Amino acid sequence: MNITEFAEQIVFGTTLEAKLAAPGRLTIDTNRRQPMTSIKAPGRPYGLEMQSPGNSSLTRPSDDNLENESERGKLLHFLANHELLATELMALVLLKFPDAPHAFRRGVLVTLQEEQAHTQMYIDRMRDCGLEFGTYPVSGQFWQIIEPMQSPMDFVSRLSLTFEQANLDYSKHFAKVFARIGDQATANVLQQIYEDEIGHVQHGLHWFRQWKDPDKSDWQAYEDALDFPMSPQRARAPKIAFNRLGREQAGLDRGFIDTVEVFQKSRGRATSVRWFDAGAENELSSMRDDKTDWLIGRLNNDLQLAMLPLAKPDDILLVDQIPSQRLRKQLTDSGFQLPEFVLKQDRQQLLDRKLHDCSPWAWTPASQLIESQLRPALKHVSGTWQNETFDLYRKSWSADVLASAISNAGTATNPTPDFFCDANVIGQTVSSIGQFESARSEFKDRGFSHLIFKSELSTSGRGQRRFPTTGQLPEHDSNWLQSSLQLSDRNLDDQTGNHGEHCLAIVEPELDRTLDFSMLWNKSRLGEETATYLGWSQQIIGSGRRYVGSQLDKSLHGCDAETRRFFLEQKCARVNRTVDWVQRMIEPKLQALGFAGLFGVDAFVFRDRDGELKIKPIVELNPRHTMGHVSLALAKHLAGGIPGQFRIFTTAQWKEFMAEASDVPVTLSKQGHWQAGVIPFGEIGQQTKMIPAVLVGGKVLRLDEKPTRDQNQ
Repeated sequence: MNITEFAEQIVFGTTLEAKLAAPGRLTIDTNRRQPMTSIKAPGRPYGLEMQSPGNSSLTRPSDDNLENESERGKLLHFLANHELLATELMALVLLKFPDAPHAFRRGVLVTLQEEQAHTQMYIDRMRDCGLEFGTYPVSGQFWQIIEPMQSPMDFVSRLSLTFEQANLDYSKHFAKVFARIGDQATANVLQQIYEDEIGHVQHGLHWFRQWKDPDKSDWQAYEDALDFPMSPQRARAPKIAFNRLGREQAGLDRGFIDTVEVFQKSRGRATSVRWFDAGAENELSSMRDDKTDWLIGRLNNDLQLAMLPLAKPDDILLVDQIPSQRLRKQLTDSGFQLPEFVLKQDRQQLLDRKLHDCSPWAWTPASQLIESQLRPALKHVSGTWQNETFDLYRKSWSADVLASAISNAGTATNPTPDFFCDANVIGQTVSSIGQFESARSEFKDRGFSHLIFKSELSTSGRGQRRFPTTGQLPEHDSNWLQSSLQLSDRNLDDQTGNHGEHCLAIVEPELDRTLDFSMLWNKSRLGEETATYLGWSQQIIGSGRRYVGSQLDKSLHGCDAETRRFFLEQKCARVNRTVDWVQRMIEPKLQALGFAGLFGVDAFVFRDRDGELKIKPIVELNPRHTMGHVSLALAKHLAGGIPGQFRIFTTAQWKEFMAEASDVPVTLSKQGHWQAGVIPFGEIGQQTKMIPAVLVGGKVLRLDEKPTRDQNQ
């Protein structure tokens, strides 16, 4: 029998005996054969015909179920099919490329016969479990991905360096699992397969390096050699099984191994394209300047991974800068399954992909532009910027909604809780110095010593300033106020379609706030009448009334005992009543304006002048993703009973904090939940201004016990 005849027997044979038979002594082909063309599927015996991935009913059993003999048999069935496919594909490469180097073909022959042996070993162990090969449907995914290969380089890239590299993880991992449960016979089979796979990867790597562009690194050439849906992500098992030693023994270099460990690429399963936008409100403002735009650009870069906790592994995250390998490894070591990262400037490449929808941090004209560029590849139009929704970003809109609701309190259609604030503390809109002074005088007459000025479209505490209600303003305060109220020559009409005079700010009395919180919803579809309530999140407010983080657990960290009782008693009855009331007030207005997407409403508990605790239920609406949504997603990673915070540090604060916290390692529970440690969510470099991070565990939080609230600054 010559090599071609042997390969044809394996590819076209319809019995396992033909496919797994040892060839004996093989001769070299004496007659030149034409290369094999495309083959839709190899020959298979009845019951082992390849199914499309969606029609294969067998899923790999979990490790926890392998003590059950039938589940062990299922796993062996799953693995045997992979080895049979590898056998057939190696025979196919001999048929497709008869002119490939003789040394390469000889190596493929050796590897092929080892794959035959692997298949038979799995079949034998399967029978010991009382299962016959062919009992379950088998997938042909490997064949469908590798069969279209156009060169031996395609073969070694797809099979040797991808699927066989991944088997360095799976075979070693399952060898350990079977040994642990006492099935040493199967453990020995898997250990033998693992040792053989090292040689298979080594063979593929040798020829890959022979054929690749010498000016490219192994990684660059490997990534370039794979076409979607193939990607380096398929070259590894889940993180728990990642096997660095086996890869080193196969000859892969450290940089290649590090990169494949953290590489992520969407497989196109309901892929959402996401991106962070720190400047949504700034984009809509008519009072932008170069300094503010630069700051927003810096924040976008520093906080670009804020969307990470909300993203799924098959999502795509558009970023200004691809996170470093070091940061990606740190995040995967901390239990995250990363999405695929794509530079915003390279987003046009996504037009060749199948995308589900777009989910930006906020819908604005700029995000609408990105969505429209990607629309040819989108299955669903996710939602769009509408001029009418501009008003939702205004702080004056929220103040007006609250004023109207409170003024109608107590009616049959508006049963307002008695622990809500009264109308005296609701903000007033101002657009001139005269209106500001009038509001200042009115709040003084109501007995308030200070008021807070908030620019109409500011966010996270920016554009705010504290003023006394009596006396002449200092010159620096007066100049700041004059500048903030100065109408820009640029008109909002270009962006919003609105016309007429625009309010620039609201002023409201300073209150003795004891707890800041945010209520969070998702109104997922246009026209959907009822939004889904997601939960509430405690905000951490720093000096200057700036948002600096969120508490991930529900311990109400930093609150006095009376506030904690007020907020949590009777299973959060006051919170639940507040949520219901706010949703009832806001939902019809969102519906009327055609809004869809995530949104949050900020609120706070305060102590009134009589010392009673009250809730101001609507401080402002955020018609977009918020850090509250991020914190709810992060909270799912906390181990039970463990406190945690999401924090945004300045670089100076970070250096001071990490000087004490760097010796607390990140530790995970057996279920992969956080128990302790500090997990940064951003790069730390010379240009970094802000560093987002998660703090986990009492020891770490005690290192950050310095007061965060200073309402008098």
